[in-house]
Amino acid sequence: MLIAFDCRIIRDKNPAGISRVTLEFLKKVLAYDKKNNYMLIFDSLEMKDFVIYHIRHIKKPYKILVVPFGVLTLDNLFRLPKILNERSVDIYYQSYYFVSPFYKKYKTVITVHDLIHFFYPYLKMGFLRRMFHVVRLAPRMIFRRVEKIVTVSTNTSRDLVKMFKVSPKKIRIIHNGVSEHFRPIDIRKARAFMKEKYDISKPYILYVGRNEPHKNIKALILAYTKLPPLIQERHQLILAGKEDPKYSEPIRELIKSHNIEKRVCFTGYVDESDLPFVYSGASVFVFPSFYEGFGIPVLEAMACGAPVVCSNSSSLPEAGGEAALYADPCDIGKFAEHIENVLSNQMLREDLINKGFNQIKNFTWFGATTALLECFNELGPKT
Repeated sequence: MLIAFDCRIIRDKNPAGISRVTLEFLKKVLAYDKKNNYMLIFDSLEMKDFVIYHIRHIKKPYKILVVPFGVLTLDNLFRLPKILNERSVDIYYQSYYFVSPFYKKYKTVITVHDLIHFFYPYLKMGFLRRMFHVVRLAPRMIFRRVEKIVTVSTNTSRDLVKMFKVSPKKIRIIHNGVSEHFRPIDIRKARAFMKEKYDISKPYILYVGRNEPHKNIKALILAYTKLPPLIQERHQLILAGKEDPKYSEPIRELIKSHNIEKRVCFTGYVDESDLPFVYSGASVFVFPSFYEGFGIPVLEAMACGAPVVCSNSSSLPEAGGEAALYADPCDIGKFAEHIENVLSNQMLREDLINKGFNQIKNFTWFGATTALLECFNELGPKT
């Protein structure tokens, strides 16, 4: 079969979130699939070169298709199907749900990582994308016309069924994996890295992720202010991840209003190769998000030996299992209590770390990729 793997969701050279997951799947699919042929789709020569560099070690041949339009365009709905039909594509895979239900002769597999923009439509979006999420006729049509929908968690699967009446038979739950390089780094090396890279010399409480409102960073800041003064004095709060300027000011104003500017550090985007050092050096990792499609940072932290405190909402208990302490995302007092307990109780800390090492064994890229390839092959010709 010829499978068109759409890489256009990888938008910049600092991939995060869905972009990072898509790149990881691409590498593994090309490495593991000995049966099918692939065509990679791009809308930018720059990103084509970036992705090809990252898969340069893979010997499997593949075709390249560069189109002059992005995913969130009308051309994507009406022109792309004709192009794929002309190239005799058998299966089209897109790790996002803005795909065309029109004109297609091929079968479509999409991954729905989350439905965040349907729950939080105020998040930064262009007009077409906003209308897509506010007027739900288009996604209903897309979900009805695609042959297979992959979700990354049971929670997202339930949301799809409830919100869009998608048949559970069409859905395949495939959890994301944890990359092999997320492993514990010697604490002395990790702390030395943090000192050299970010001038952080104290033990620290860590958050990794973007700064959108649903990430609930304000709750973490407020929980930090409720910690005993001695713990605040000994531990910095590190907020790691790419910032969207649209949401930065309220967070920084909250920090300023509590007079803790000197104790809070914003690292900005952290390269994936640096993240194991950042996680491994943390005294505790805290993830207070209101909504996640999966929760990869929780598992990455566990893989690096950081004890985890996170919210009990959406898919996070599914990712964290019994290896995390949970709190309602609105319960700032409970978050503060859990953080204090982890920092002051060595037995609890070691128990969470050991449970975390066991928990991540359930989430491998080999298992995830094998399941995705099964989806492709199930839609192929019967032999």
